[in-house]
Amino acid sequence: MSLGPALPENQWALAVSIFVGTFVYEDGATLLAATLSAAGRLDPVLGAMASILGIWIGDIGLYAMGSSFRRYTARCSRFQQFLKAESLEKAKAWFARHGSLALVMSRAIPGSRLPLYLAAGALQHPLRKFIRITGICAAIWVSMIFGIWRFTPGLPSGSGSWLRWLLIGIVLGMPWVLGKSLGLTATRGETTEGAGQRSMLKTCAL
Repeated sequence: MSLGPALPENQWALAVSIFVGTFVYEDGATLLAATLSAAGRLDPVLGAMASILGIWIGDIGLYAMGSSFRRYTARCSRFQQFLKAESLEKAKAWFARHGSLALVMSRAIPGSRLPLYLAAGALQHPLRKFIRITGICAAIWVSMIFGIWRFTPGLPSGSGSWLRWLLIGIVLGMPWVLGKSLGLTATRGETTEGAGQRSMLKTCAL
């Protein structure tokens, strides 16, 4: 079923729809923007900027939620019995060493961004660094999707259609495979203390 009739014709209205859509499903909104741009329905620069800005603001919003949760737990004695100061310091130390790489990898690992970005705020990862990393990653991610849609043959039933989806699958899947491999390597070589830090980081993220 075509979505064409259900979408607004105005360029700015389309861009706003893409921007809002990123808060619901950012990858889907980005793919829609790239498809509309390749079909000539949406200016590529406008579509890419709407996607990047929506994703970036959403990322910062998750960080803010995590930071708010940290401030709330600091005032609530009910949570203090579960969040020990020593464990939190270990989690902060882990994030200080590995947080930047984790933020980069999470851009393409399904299900990782929500808990990781919340944890970044809760564990006081430097805001400027978070904004810089997530902004750059969002721009690269969206540019890759738009590039694939723009420079591969795009007829719905044409011979190039399968190539486009194959490249999209590689872009979406390879970082997840790489992250999985890095996780297995870390698990084999980590100490008991390292395992505890990873466990506490997951607990704080949740």
